[in-house]
Amino acid sequence: MAAKEREEFLNRIAGKLGRARRSGVKSPRWDTKPYAHLHKGLDHEGLVQQFIGNLRTLQTEVLRVSPEDAGQALDRIFESASVRSVVYWDDERLHAIGLSRLLDEKGVVHRAWDTAVDEQELRNYTAGVEMGIAYAELGLSETGSVMLWNGGGRGRLVSLLPPVFVVFLSEKTIVPRLTEAAEYIREKVPAQLPACVNFITGPSRTGDIEMDLAFGVHGPGKVYVILLKG
Repeated sequence: MAAKEREEFLNRIAGKLGRARRSGVKSPRWDTKPYAHLHKGLDHEGLVQQFIGNLRTLQTEVLRVSPEDAGQALDRIFESASVRSVVYWDDERLHAIGLSRLLDEKGVVHRAWDTAVDEQELRNYTAGVEMGIAYAELGLSETGSVMLWNGGGRGRLVSLLPPVFVVFLSEKTIVPRLTEAAEYIREKVPAQLPACVNFITGPSRTGDIEMDLAFGVHGPGKVYVILLKG
């Protein structure tokens, strides 16, 4: 939404409420953190193990490898999921791993999310491939969630449309919970949020009125996390 349209929208809301626009709102200051005890005594390795344990409970496979072994981790996933087509983020961290080269070596058809091409054609391509690959900004140990920082070449459909989703994550970026993730977002972008901040916790789950659980109805039915050491 453009700045002018946003201002018109907010002014219209204020008018409906019968008051003038308000500004200068300050975030509350909390004197206590009642959740802090949940991770008291856990060092970073403890957070990593909690993260891995929660993901496995969520039926998500975690492959903890060094960056130079990323290709071997992908080999295991390709063998397990029988994937032959991939779309991935145009992200410098994936380029540093040499993802395009690794996919070429495996004979996998692949394409980066490129905002310079026709958007509808790119959407159609993404809807037809077997796997999406992205790089997470943070991992949350308490829930086994990964946080994606979408925008530009980091298209959110990469994590939503393909039936299999692979996400790379540096174990250095694992934090305890959503509280730290919110602090991270505020520090990184104090003035404006990215196009989308997306939290993913395992594969897509859908439960009906009879309590039957189905996977992959509204997103990937299989999720892998490649956790990079160091």
